[in-house]
Amino acid sequence: MIVSRQEITRAAPMVAAIVLASMVLGYAVITGILFFIGFHDAALHYTLATVMPLLIGTVTVFPLVILTQRLRHMKGALEVLTRTDVLTDLPNRRGFFERAEKAFASPGGAIAVMMIDIDHFKSINDRYGHEAGDAVLQSVARTIRRVVSMVPGNGEKYAARIGGEEFCVLASSVDNAQTAVLAEAILQQVRQTICRHRGDIIKTTVSIGVASRRSDESVNLVLRAADHAGYRAKRLGRDQWRDASSVADRGPPDDDEANSVRLHARNS
Repeated sequence: MIVSRQEITRAAPMVAAIVLASMVLGYAVITGILFFIGFHDAALHYTLATVMPLLIGTVTVFPLVILTQRLRHMKGALEVLTRTDVLTDLPNRRGFFERAEKAFASPGGAIAVMMIDIDHFKSINDRYGHEAGDAVLQSVARTIRRVVSMVPGNGEKYAARIGGEEFCVLASSVDNAQTAVLAEAILQQVRQTICRHRGDIIKTTVSIGVASRRSDESVNLVLRAADHAGYRAKRLGRDQWRDASSVADRGPPDDDEANSVRLHARNS
């Protein structure tokens, strides 16, 4: 097992504590054994009681402590991986909802949620291939993350990829004006982003649905309202954003409307 200097440094305090405890225990055990067999050489007694636990403890404990630290680090890395989208390095659906539930646990706070959908994404895959589609997803993800990171304030603000070409943004402690500025900034920055893939220059746009929490609504209800507004944005021409507060129904569109929008989106 190859051990790095950093691992040794981290393990040293724990090893020292374990070795010290083993020395105390070893001293007591060896003293008891020597007393029982009638051994009375004091110098050898103290040497055996001190040196043997020190040597044995250090040699055996160090690898165990380092292995334990590595396993703990691997566990933490795996936990992060289960909440991260591998392609874009954004939080995935699980990561989004875990963080969103914590944000929504604070009653009465201002929270805005955005559903962001890449326009004509199926056409990009069909024309340029799925590798190009992945490159577009990565490019759009970087753009959204950069824009969201520049939102002022100390509230929770992050982007996530929740599946396919769909992204979510959650921003807390923002008012309606700040939410509008953020939505416009995402639209503008995505328009200006050029994805280059194997000599092809791919430009894209997004459609955004925005919903702000009312009273103590759940994250699912607000996300559904944002999704509804996003369908409206697509139906009205794409490359725009719509606020759920501007439509009468904060629930999902009726089945005929939803199916029509989804079918149009798949075939565009």
